[in-house]
Amino acid sequence: MMEWYQWIVLFCQSAVVALEALWLTVAIRNHRNKSTCKEDEFDRILSLDKTKERIAEIDNDISTQRTINLETKQRFFRRLVTAEIIVAVLLWLAALFLFLGIFGVVAGGFANTLAHIAVLGFITIWAGLLIASQWYRNKDGIEAAQQTHFFLLIWGILTLIYLSVS
Repeated sequence: MMEWYQWIVLFCQSAVVALEALWLTVAIRNHRNKSTCKEDEFDRILSLDKTKERIAEIDNDISTQRTINLETKQRFFRRLVTAEIIVAVLLWLAALFLFLGIFGVVAGGFANTLAHIAVLGFITIWAGLLIASQWYRNKDGIEAAQQTHFFLLIWGILTLIYLSVS
């Protein structure tokens, strides 16, 4: 039999994970509704267009890091959105299982492990985008996106810490 404070912990864990799931679900919805706009933005980043505009002489230096092939860029974008969908589903399941853990329907340990995996997926998306922007040396014109990715990375890390210590 669970103590009352354990219920509160599971409820809070469920809520924190559900908030990340909700954020990612809204992001996926925006990708689907504004797909062409997002793909064009993604295309400009992988082509290093802003960097080339800013520093024309850097073209030779970055030519090996540019992705010019449209099909490759579209494949990268689709893989990113697919990863977001998979992680969103895992986050929703983890939030649900943590909540059901309150009633003993799901083992708390299993729910917590799933939550750790799902949140790690959330962290991986944003870390991956930050690493990619470093690879592409692309900071020109996407500062706001990078700030958002840093914020989401930190949010994910804090959630992972909370799940681990509570």
